[in-house]
Amino acid sequence: MDFAFYTSNKIVFKQGAINEVGENIKGLGSKFLVVVDPFFSRKEAMKTLTKQIEEIGATYTVFSDVTGEPTVDLVDEVATFAGEQNCDAVISLGGGSTIDVGKATAALITNGTPSIDYLEVVGKGKKVEKQPVPFVAIPTTAGTGSEVTKNAVLGSKTQGFKRSMRDDKMVATITIVDPLLTIECPPSVTASSGIDALTHLIEAYTTLRAKPISDGLALKGIELAGRYLERAYKDGSDIEAREGMSAAALIGGMAFANSGLGAAHGFGMAVGIRYHLPHGMACGISLPHVVRLNAKACSEKMDRIGEALTNKKFIKPGEGTTAAIEFLFDLNEAIGIEKDYKFLNVPEEEIPEVALGSRGTSMNNNPVQLSDDELISFMKEIM
Repeated sequence: MDFAFYTSNKIVFKQGAINEVGENIKGLGSKFLVVVDPFFSRKEAMKTLTKQIEEIGATYTVFSDVTGEPTVDLVDEVATFAGEQNCDAVISLGGGSTIDVGKATAALITNGTPSIDYLEVVGKGKKVEKQPVPFVAIPTTAGTGSEVTKNAVLGSKTQGFKRSMRDDKMVATITIVDPLLTIECPPSVTASSGIDALTHLIEAYTTLRAKPISDGLALKGIELAGRYLERAYKDGSDIEAREGMSAAALIGGMAFANSGLGAAHGFGMAVGIRYHLPHGMACGISLPHVVRLNAKACSEKMDRIGEALTNKKFIKPGEGTTAAIEFLFDLNEAIGIEKDYKFLNVPEEEIPEVALGSRGTSMNNNPVQLSDDELISFMKEIM
């Protein structure tokens, strides 16, 4: 029962919270670096944010060239820019990539570049020793949970990796979640980010590192995602669904940041990097297959997942698990997620390399541990 729990120092969850940013960030810095994705750089939310920075007597500079998933080169560029501009606080307004760029930059401002030195597995093992500058996360999608996690996922297009820069000090100083900011999120992004959130929740609940606090959070988040993801996908203006998914994503981030993930993320990362699939989609495809795989190791938890997803009570052992698997396959179909990776037409000789590439921290925490041969066999079934 020994555990520690980390999350943002303060979380504000409210429709219209973007209009109250000033009162929450006052005193955090004198010059803010605002990291924003290009779409929101031209939106009213950005104008509202920058106006409030000025109203509290601070200044700001903007970096809006975050496109695609963040790379080590991009983060080093942003950190250098922030240093040249003498920024002493960072705000991210955008999706998971934008938040990860801001989160990593806040740490690099005080600890120095290059970012690759801090990355797990591929880095030099360098630690984030100095406290990052204050960091404020304002998500505009409901998926990654990066607004409350202690890591930033960075990749390299030339070296072909995607790894985490991770430290307890990297949790956001303040997280501000305004579900209204997700209304303009297109269906494809709603689906990919939403199934990513659900994967976080299910894996946080079943991982070998699951904790009492993460279990309670994860079950509630699974219930929310099961109820609202398809609704948010089909009608982006459904504010109840948007609010429910914003909460599910937030809760998922809180849960997996403290308990870890599992095989669905291991497989999803390996496939997504190699074949350029959106991260959430790549993980979501493998999710129902991994739930079926893991059922033999945590059947009671899988039954509870089925009950949370379907809002039904099952009497016989295994009924909830069956319901969960069926629900996830049906949900993926409803939101445009493929049932397996076969649509990629991957040559059979490539599959072993993809399978073994799934090894990492996520796979290490999966309730069913697979040998290399078992990994390859599993991937051949779904690829």
